[in-house]
Amino acid sequence: MTSRSRWVLAAVAGVALVAPSAAQAAVKSVYVGTPPTAQKTFQRYSVDVNAYFPSSIAIRRGDSVKFVPSGFHDVHFLGSKGEPTTPFIPTGKTIAGVNDAAGIPFWFNGQPELGPNPNVFTPNGKLGKTVVTDGTKEIFSGAPLSAKPKPMTVRFTKAGLFRYYCSIHPGMKGAVRVNKQGKPVPSAAADARRVKTQVSKALAKAKNLRKAAAPTDTIDVGRAAPGGVSLFAFVPAKRTVAVGTTVNFRMQTGDFETHTVTTGPGDPSKGPQSYLGALTASLESPAARQEALYPSDVPPAPAALSPALHGNGFWNSGAMDPVAASPLPQRTSVTFAAAGTYTLYCLIHPFMKATVTAQ
Repeated sequence: MTSRSRWVLAAVAGVALVAPSAAQAAVKSVYVGTPPTAQKTFQRYSVDVNAYFPSSIAIRRGDSVKFVPSGFHDVHFLGSKGEPTTPFIPTGKTIAGVNDAAGIPFWFNGQPELGPNPNVFTPNGKLGKTVVTDGTKEIFSGAPLSAKPKPMTVRFTKAGLFRYYCSIHPGMKGAVRVNKQGKPVPSAAADARRVKTQVSKALAKAKNLRKAAAPTDTIDVGRAAPGGVSLFAFVPAKRTVAVGTTVNFRMQTGDFETHTVTTGPGDPSKGPQSYLGALTASLESPAARQEALYPSDVPPAPAALSPALHGNGFWNSGAMDPVAASPLPQRTSVTFAAAGTYTLYCLIHPFMKATVTAQ
């Protein structure tokens, strides 16, 4: 999540629909993520919104849409031949020689190596460029990897409904309706009012995400509400259990995020020097560490977690998400086999932290 500032939207006078003969800009804008002026408000609740604002927009044939980066998202038009993709995909290599701190090979040696999707995480997309399309070509904006990413502008030469997706957050989607010449479209002021309404509805959902109690044997790994509203926190953040208790970790259906549940030496939010910090740092590089993405122990049986597991107390759920089409699991569990306080992190969002005390 990025820094947030208070939502301010200037009221603009104007009718809701503008006929083609009326004066109207040829370019409309869509925020790719939470609008910058709303971000600080959502951050107070540890929430971000995986959505496009507005989620749908109408223009006339020949006009353009400017997709303005406003979070860690991309824009992917499938065209006539493209397919939805995910942030991590097989690299074509096989994992070999990955050992734990005790020198014992991890179980996933021999499995396909996973790595960042080059279509998403390399600077060869269309950010800062203008693309002209009739809807048949596949278009990737690419991830906003620079400090100040530039918008991608798409000009549509054919009428129709054109859907697009975020490859980083599967389930996040938007649509552009291109009307024929002569058919009116909403004004820019009407679009701005729709953005304001979308933000208000998302904020109302954000305020309620922590309220429901999780079952006593469960910790929620983030929470979600319709419209891409995602809580970046473990709920509850602290739990005390008896030694030998198996605790379940689950993601909620409807969440567009990918998380891990991980414990071991170090704090991944404070740099790459520690064991967990190095795993987190690898996810921001072309060479992702496989022990960050795969479960540390053979699923689905719960591992017996103790300070001696894997030689240094390391346990990892591996990447998790609740997307039906994804091969990643939605839930996992671990048995707290020895007394102590265990700090758990998400390697992808290392500011997410929970503690389980076994006694």
